[in-house]
Parts: sequence; structure tokens; C-alpha cells
Amino acid sequence: MEKELKFRTPAVLFMLFFTMCLCVLPVTGALNTIPASGTAFIGEEGLDISATGVIPESQIAWYGPSGRVTDVPSAIVTVADSTDFYISPSTFGGKTGAWFALPANTLAFYVQDPTIEVRVYDYSLSFEITPSANWLPAGDSAGFRIETNMFEMANRPGVSGAPVTIRLMGPGGVEYSSLGSYSLQDIPVSTSPHETGAVWNTGSSLYPRGSYSVSAECNANGMKDNYPQTGKTISSPVTFLMQTTNPLIATPTTDQPAITITATVETTVPTTEATTVITTEPTTPSTPPPTTPPETAVPPTSPAPTPEPGFGIILALAGALFGFILVKYKK
Repeated sequence: MEKELKFRTPAVLFMLFFTMCLCVLPVTGALNTIPASGTAFIGEEGLDISATGVIPESQIAWYGPSGRVTDVPSAIVTVADSTDFYISPSTFGGKTGAWFALPANTLAFYVQDPTIEVRVYDYSLSFEITPSANWLPAGDSAGFRIETNMFEMANRPGVSGAPVTIRLMGPGGVEYSSLGSYSLQDIPVSTSPHETGAVWNTGSSLYPRGSYSVSAECNANGMKDNYPQTGKTISSPVTFLMQTTNPLIATPTTDQPAITITATVETTVPTTEATTVITTEPTTPSTPPPTTPPETAVPPTSPAPTPEPGFGIILALAGALFGFILVKYKK
């Protein structure tokens, strides 16, 4: 009996130790498992929806965006294997919302159209990179902000968040998979917006001056491969220039005067010619007539002489005497 106990004691201790090890092991994620009333996204494949009450070779129904159950479903899909299900874009596109398990019409899961967007922030100067402010001063600390509705994947059992990858492309087509100790691959996003904080030291020699591009994507359960739509599983890229001198200030300052001067010359030349021709030609023939100065000058300066009274009397007497002589002679 004692020998039997000695033989079994090591075996019992080993089993206890193995059980304790299992208890402390981390729970592995089940990114493809959709819980009851959970959310699946268009493009995901290989999903296990058995926990939602959907069984193999059964049907699920969609009653429209409102999710209100009516007598006639708007769409019906047959589920061949509830442990390997595909939310096909061609089948589920435009049919988001609640899906129900038939024939009981119990809520199975929700389908959503994925959305994703990324923003780039300068944490040193507290501003966002935009098309109108697309310059990142070299040496500043930068980071990223992810906005997506796929954060709901964090509600799946053992999942910490939607795996989002940030693609940072630098000069010469170089892609960075990490920034120092911060990995840009499969970032678990459990909230929206999700901020990385100041994870990028742009002053490092690893990041040369030049043009950069940033985008974000999610390929959970092959959704990007199956649904490669910009704004859905892939964000629109954010492009910017990283250098010491601000090109937004330097470029307009040196180029603007040349543009202004050219415009001024082009508009001034025709204006001057038009003014000279129109104003001068009519004005020349309209000068005062040449006869006007003599006519107005003579009357006041040269008045006609007036005969003196003595001379007139002499003429009158001479005439009378001459007349008297003629009368006498005739007689």
C-alpha cells in the first residue's frame, strides 16, 4: 500500500502543476467568433456564428434597416456551415442592421459596413496635418489617431480590439513597420477614436527629410482582401512634407511678388494707351479759335477818335459861304 502511494504521489503532483499552468495561461483571442447579438462586418470570412443560435443548413433573415420583424423578410440567406460563414459584400452590401435566425425569428447578430480613417498629429505644436497644413517640422514628436467602427470587435470573446495596421511610407518608398519600440502592425483598437500618442520622434536620423504618406487598414478575417474599399477597410492616405523649413510660408513669400508684378504690367499698358488716345485727340481740335484773341483785344484798347467841336463849326460856315456865292452868281 505504501509503495502504491509513493508511486502515485509524483503523478498527482504533476497533474496539479499542469492544471495550475493552464489557469495562468492567457486566453487566446477568437477574432472570428461572433457572440449572440454581436457585430460582424462586411468582408469578414471564416466566421463562427454558432453562438448566435444559427445552426448549419438553416436560414437567416433581414427585415430592413429598421430591424422590425414583419411577415415578409426583405432578404433571406442560407447558412451552410455556421462555423465557417462569409459576410459577402455582394450578399450583405446595403443590408446592414439586425439579422434574425429562422424559423424562430430570434435576433442572431448585426452586420455593419466597416469604416476607417487615420489622422496625423504634431504633439509638439498641437496641430493636425491637413491638406492646407501638410508640413511636419522635423524634430517634432508626432503620432496618429484612428477612427473606426470596427472597434466593436473588442466585444468578441478574448479579443482586445480590432487589429489595425498603420502604413507609414517615407522617401524612396521605404515603409516603416515600427517607430522605435512602438509597432505599427495589428494595433488593437477598442475605442474610437484611438490615439497612439507621441510615438514618432521625427528628429531621429532614421527618418530622412522628404515626403511621407500615412494610411490605416484592417484585414481582420480577410476583410481587406475581400472588400478593398477606401474608407471601408483602407483609409484615405495623409501626405505631408517633413523638413526644417516651412514650405507653406517660404513658397508664397518668394513667388507672390512676381505674379503680382506681371499682372500689374499687363493691366496697366492697355489702360495707359487707351487714356492717351481718347483724351488727347478730341482735346487738340477743341482749342480756342485763333480769331477770338484779336476781336476781344481791339475794342477795349483802340477806341475810335471823336471829332473836336471847333473843326465842325468851321466846316459848316465854309459850306454856307459857298452856297451864298453860288446864289449870287446865278442872279
